[in-house]
Amino acid sequence: MTASRLTPSEASTLLDHLIDDAAFRTSFTADPAAALASLGMDVDHHECLKVDMLASPEELQQVRAELEAYLTASTMPMTVVFCFEAGKVGDAIG
Repeated sequence: MTASRLTPSEASTLLDHLIDDAAFRTSFTADPAAALASLGMDVDHHECLKVDMLASPEELQQVRAELEAYLTASTMPMTVVFCFEAGKVGDAIG
């Protein structure tokens, strides 16, 4: 993975884990870089992934298609914390 965008497969894998894997969600909240590394991903701007409160699985599922498109097409998708912040997911992709 490059720092500038995710491949479609990487975006799908990341969202699968953020939606369906409670242990990964906990890991991602505590240390996004380590959580991504556990999936074989490396993000240069991982410090920008830190969130105060991770969006719920339901919130992420509601905008999954749009979020996948954003993460794979945006120039710098992983530098916008609102991608995964509870109540703010739509702010980054809307």
